[in-house]
Amino acid sequence: GVQARPVGLSPRALVSPAEKQRACLLPPDDGPCRALVPRWYYDRYTQSCQEFTYGGCHGNANNFLTLDDCEKSCWTIKKVPKLCRMEADGGPCRGHLKRYAFNLSSMRCEEFIYGGCYGNGNNFRDLQSCVDHCLPEKTGPLLCYSPKDEGLCSSSVPRYYYDTKSKSCKEFKYTGCGGNANNFVTETDCYNVCGKGKFFFFFLFLYFIRQKQINQSRSQ
Repeated sequence: GVQARPVGLSPRALVSPAEKQRACLLPPDDGPCRALVPRWYYDRYTQSCQEFTYGGCHGNANNFLTLDDCEKSCWTIKKVPKLCRMEADGGPCRGHLKRYAFNLSSMRCEEFIYGGCYGNGNNFRDLQSCVDHCLPEKTGPLLCYSPKDEGLCSSSVPRYYYDTKSKSCKEFKYTGCGGNANNFVTETDCYNVCGKGKFFFFFLFLYFIRQKQINQSRSQ
């Protein structure tokens, strides 16, 4: 038979914010046992805590003893439009179309390959459409929503990029060529562009110059 291993978390059991968020986005799992234990889980589609019946063993970490425990663990997940809460779905067909979907875990729009049929509504033809629909509280220009990209070469140059999930500028190692425009020489430059500081429009002008340089280097 199945060895019983009960699950049921209090907020203290999930230490880091990242652990909490990962647990809250798991699908509900009542486990293989047959008890009828009332528990709570976070429903990513309604963005609220819901009651379910737990079998008493196994399951996963999206399983809370009380409504209060669930809400205390999952309240940090940002509210986004309903279709943006769905997981990216490439569909059953065999096309190879580049599309963008909103990732509720990373809180950013990410590229995926769409087969060309079925799937779901979390499917955008370009990055701008995804950002406009799924990030209503966005700040700064589109470049700030590009993922960190170390580039293609072998140098190790300290640079900064804007992290949309933490809404902060973080250091990374740039390899010296390629990459994207979410790449700043100083932390101040990064905040001025992506945090809409007082030099926002000046640095936006510098961004367009940099973007032009990147495009020229790619065409050579």
